[in-house]
Amino acid sequence: MGKKLWIPILVAVAAIIAVTMFASSSDDDTTSSEVSNESETDVSTLAILGTTDIHAHVLPYDYMNDEEDDSIGLSKVYSVIEEKRSEYDHNILIDNGDTIQGSILGDMPAQIEGLEEDETHVIMDVMNEIDYDAAAIGNHEFNFGLDFLNQTINDADFPWLSANVVEPGTEDPVYEPYTLMEKEIDGEELTIGMIGFVPPQIMQWDYAHLDGEVETMEIVEAAEKHVPEMKEEGADIVVAISHTGIDDGDHPSENAAIPLSEVDDIDAMLLGHQHSEFPSDEDYNGMEGVDPDEGTINDVPTVMPGSWGSHLGVITLDLQYDDEEWTVETANAEIFSTADAESHDDVEEIAREVHEDTIEYVNTPVGETASSMHTYFSRVVDNEVVQLINDAQLDYIESLQEDGELEEEVPLLSAAAPFRAGRGGDFTYVDEGSIAISDMNDIYVYPNTLHVIEVNGEQLKNWLEYSTANFHRIDPDSDEEQDLVNLDFSSYNFDVIENVNYEIDVTKEEGERIQNLSYDGEDVGTDDRFFVATNNYRAGGGGGHLDEDIETVLETTEENRQLVIDYVIDHDGPLDIEPSNNWELSPIEAEGEVLFESASEAKEYTQEYENIEFVEEGDGNEAVFTIE
Repeated sequence: MGKKLWIPILVAVAAIIAVTMFASSSDDDTTSSEVSNESETDVSTLAILGTTDIHAHVLPYDYMNDEEDDSIGLSKVYSVIEEKRSEYDHNILIDNGDTIQGSILGDMPAQIEGLEEDETHVIMDVMNEIDYDAAAIGNHEFNFGLDFLNQTINDADFPWLSANVVEPGTEDPVYEPYTLMEKEIDGEELTIGMIGFVPPQIMQWDYAHLDGEVETMEIVEAAEKHVPEMKEEGADIVVAISHTGIDDGDHPSENAAIPLSEVDDIDAMLLGHQHSEFPSDEDYNGMEGVDPDEGTINDVPTVMPGSWGSHLGVITLDLQYDDEEWTVETANAEIFSTADAESHDDVEEIAREVHEDTIEYVNTPVGETASSMHTYFSRVVDNEVVQLINDAQLDYIESLQEDGELEEEVPLLSAAAPFRAGRGGDFTYVDEGSIAISDMNDIYVYPNTLHVIEVNGEQLKNWLEYSTANFHRIDPDSDEEQDLVNLDFSSYNFDVIENVNYEIDVTKEEGERIQNLSYDGEDVGTDDRFFVATNNYRAGGGGGHLDEDIETVLETTEENRQLVIDYVIDHDGPLDIEPSNNWELSPIEAEGEVLFESASEAKEYTQEYENIEFVEEGDGNEAVFTIE
């Protein structure tokens, strides 16, 4: 079932009845007929169909686990698209970006095999087959650099839009900012304007690719510049295809839907980026101007159709044409799950060869592990998966320092996070025995590149303090149950920094939680210097962990994931990764139980931890645990 909004329509019906007993009634009948005709309204419906955050999940297949997954896939969305196209005679189809990166199938052409000059990315082949009308460029489109992005989207049969990516020092868009599309509806021409936006933070997240090549404007600033132009050029309605989410707090620049909805003349919005669903029964409650049940933001009909092909968004606009002008009379916003849809045969055929090549690649063995590795408890204790990433990064930068590429005598640290540790019930699990490429993608999800930054002791502590937002504050005097892990804080922002030791006191306020921070047995001083291995996202300011004046001392093109693969390949014998336990929670000693959630499967591993106990099964595939 879809989630709906209804904006009531007011129809004025005037009936004039003239009754004359002795005079002729012909004039009165004519008047009555004309009034009745003027009151009749012909309403035409336009359906705006939208996808977002496909992340190269073309088919319903999980390459990390090498198994089918009926909850994802653009091929399934296509089947729902066809249903809606048959339901609505007048429709357009748009995509909201983060399309070419994400699954191993999408990453291979960029990072492993490359695209020949005359070769089309399979994503473009599929989108051309589905017959999209327009798409907005998402932030992950920039992960592989501008050359690859431009080569990929040049093969699209539809425009890729971005109004706020501009030439350096100007407000001139690098890409087509908007497009106007003529559509005949019930004998009249309707001009549909579609405009694209991306978070301006791409300049931080992909600094190495974008610095000096492009700049960004704020989303709302670009909308206020270009939407009036669209209206002047004849746009009857304006659809914002904005790769941005909904935030009324700390990140309105990145997730700018609320202020964007206040820009004049925007009639509908397709959102994304947050991998959430809107309209929604649960999310976004309490935000001013946001109605998650009705599906409006400041009365603008809005959809955010999940991610990976889980949903199709549908906004219907009931339009009236009068006096050579179109007006929106009513609107309806819904999202439709694709879970029960069939995978479309046409997409299956287009993607078959690439799909089979990807399966062969992900099953390529790279080494062995002596025991299973997982992230079930990675947000409460030191973890072997994060340890492996940090060990690999440290091994690499140690070799760089030995070769003279990094200043000698400066202590080396490494930062990593548990990428898959609870987002939508998503965890890393690698079984004992042979390790394949798919396991490496499970361990390190993103196509980041290794950067080395310099921090002083104060900046290091601030970095760690920021990461402790992973935890709720625990009141040790309360005898009530208390939740430990802040699930609103993304696990990929919970950085663990290796080669220093520290404790996290969750009974204290944020900013005062890092205790006993030391390096090599000595307390870390404010002015101590460190080189830290991290990734381009974090080094560019992604997540907000770092002070603005932190210097990047080395930018490499080496992928963090490949460093982990090389580390495993070079390892002599099966891996036996043990957490160093360089960090831990300070004793909590609360009166009541301190609880956190993990996957139901996690209860099989509690015997590995002295301070974690299974409490009860939770909702869905979740379980509740306590920690002492």
